[in-house]
Amino acid sequence: MRLLYFHHAHDPGGAVRSLAALVAGLDKRQIEPIVAIPDRPGADEVRALLEKAGATVIAERHIRPFHGSTVVPVSTLREKIYSLAGLLPLALLARKLVKKLNPDIVHLNSTSVVGAAIGTRMSGARKPVIAHVREPLLRNRWGRWLASLNRKFVDHFISIDAEGLRSLGQPSPAGSVIFNFVDTDVFRPDPARRATERSARGWGDDDVVFLSLSRITAANGALELVRSIGDRDDRIDKRARFAIAGFEGGGGAYQQQVQEAVDRSSRCDAIGFTQDARGLIDAADVIVVPFTTPHSARSVFEGAAMGKPALVTKLPNLQELIVEGETGLAYDPLDPDELIDAVNRLCRPDERRFFSDAAFRFAGQQFAARTNVARTVAVYRRLLATAGGDGAPGKMAVHP
Repeated sequence: MRLLYFHHAHDPGGAVRSLAALVAGLDKRQIEPIVAIPDRPGADEVRALLEKAGATVIAERHIRPFHGSTVVPVSTLREKIYSLAGLLPLALLARKLVKKLNPDIVHLNSTSVVGAAIGTRMSGARKPVIAHVREPLLRNRWGRWLASLNRKFVDHFISIDAEGLRSLGQPSPAGSVIFNFVDTDVFRPDPARRATERSARGWGDDDVVFLSLSRITAANGALELVRSIGDRDDRIDKRARFAIAGFEGGGGAYQQQVQEAVDRSSRCDAIGFTQDARGLIDAADVIVVPFTTPHSARSVFEGAAMGKPALVTKLPNLQELIVEGETGLAYDPLDPDELIDAVNRLCRPDERRFFSDAAFRFAGQQFAARTNVARTVAVYRRLLATAGGDGAPGKMAVHP
């Protein structure tokens, strides 16, 4: 089976790490993965990740994303023109690659490269096309148009949460929910690393560290979290500390606001952005995800694999990633008292131990790369098995 993937970004973010985990788990004796990536400055790390996983990588300058999700909302005319201008060149590139490589399946690593699905159809080769839904599409006119293009040219969707599938509109398209991947051989507890990291950060044995691990943007809610901590400081368990990780050079006005709020708090620490967060996660006790805009959180997957419960805002994407009251807790971001009550509960050693054990088990069942690679390959095989005589799959839902 030959698979042709189209990846949309030239920076080594969560999407390419998930794709690399998928590629690494494929049986290369039976499956040949080829990944087309954007040929942009800085894409070397993306290439290295995918080649290390065992993929043949093709860099092409005409791969440009057509954004329209809650993570990249496309709010200006310039952004819309940029997206539109890249649609046809990507379609023509995909047509060329599909004719040349003759893959059995075309897999888009994001709905934003829908141009590759259009190009696959333009090639005349009726290959099954899969698109990964990595964040919900916008509910406005622009997002509905992007959803419509995907629904027209994609045969099956694999979404990292059910909310992503719902954002594609009604009637529900053929799709599967397969959570993001975590390599549980890489993300696993290491007591020595934990002790070293906590000592380096100045966190004592009695400190209960709540780690927010995401880029410092308005959608990720770090400012609201830090302000809620400051407003309710007298109510918070004295053992609670909050590590706000993700600060970058030149982060802009919002990041500056967060930095100033952290500086005013005796409970908060500002930590720079890191590509390898294993040490930080190991050193923490709870993952906190204060997002204000619906999208998924890799830190929940990786934290659970290392036995860390999660405290998340009540957004549907995030609530799917926990078992409420077992592997984590959810709070209303507009109600600081809910946040503080949850923090205090997770500061109790017996409660936290219960949540930690449950999160570790849940990660093995739902987030482990080995398990979710098998679920993804099951989708591939069923799509091929249900294909018609011309190679086009039937529009049936597949739930591995």
